[in-house]
Amino acid sequence: MVLFKEARIDCQRYSAVIWSVVGGAIFAGTFGFASNVKEDLSKDPDYREELGVNQFTAPSIDKVFASLDALKPIPFDAVTRPVTELNTNDRSKYALAFGVLIGDGFLDVAAERDQDLPALGRELIRRAKGLGVGERVARHSKRVLDLGQVGAWDKLRKELSVTQADVENAMLALHDEPLAQLLSLGGWLRGLEIGAQSVVKTFSPERAERLRNRELLNYYLDRLDSLAPRFKKNELIQKITAGLQSVQQSWNEAENFGPSQVARIYETARDLINQIEQPSS
Repeated sequence: MVLFKEARIDCQRYSAVIWSVVGGAIFAGTFGFASNVKEDLSKDPDYREELGVNQFTAPSIDKVFASLDALKPIPFDAVTRPVTELNTNDRSKYALAFGVLIGDGFLDVAAERDQDLPALGRELIRRAKGLGVGERVARHSKRVLDLGQVGAWDKLRKELSVTQADVENAMLALHDEPLAQLLSLGGWLRGLEIGAQSVVKTFSPERAERLRNRELLNYYLDRLDSLAPRFKKNELIQKITAGLQSVQQSWNEAENFGPSQVARIYETARDLINQIEQPSS
């Protein structure tokens, strides 16, 4: 969910980067079985590098919040979404939607708003069960709810950072990098929607330029292009790829990023989020 220039990706390392948690580094307890990972292995920099879990591909939670802070004022009422139950047999959709929901949690923290956290916590667990990691996410969800109820926002931010480490360890154990990347992509798309709407509501060329992170966008497109055929055949993945390609074209063609371009970015991100959150037929 990191949107801005501060989040840089070393393009020369693309060939060495395997699907990873990015943007957000945002996801609570993903892809279980981490209990089987030895502590020294989970912290081994060479092993983590092989799986793409490094400073370039996994920005910290603090950087995610710093990115949101850079676009204040955030029009919270305009970007808040109701928490809805998602039912699907598609694990890739669950992965994307889980990331979107974590993005909603970030928004609640930024607004210091706890009334949505109970519903969000319950749905996080439901979606985590769809990914097979319900128990792992449950303990983080409860902690987030408890901290939100007492308004301990700084501690809640720290708790999200702890969940990032848990996610990375789980990735090291499961080797399910494609789904982990889709989790990240869902959170980043939600962040792009929030950021673009923030710029639309309070426009300035400087704020608009903060959205245009070509390196990160190119990274996601590169990873989508590297997906196995079974993922590429997925209709939702195809729509997301096409949407991001349209964003890429806009970012590359516009020398000066104006209000109309930002509005189109927002509409694209919003439409993709709606597709992700739509229950499967």
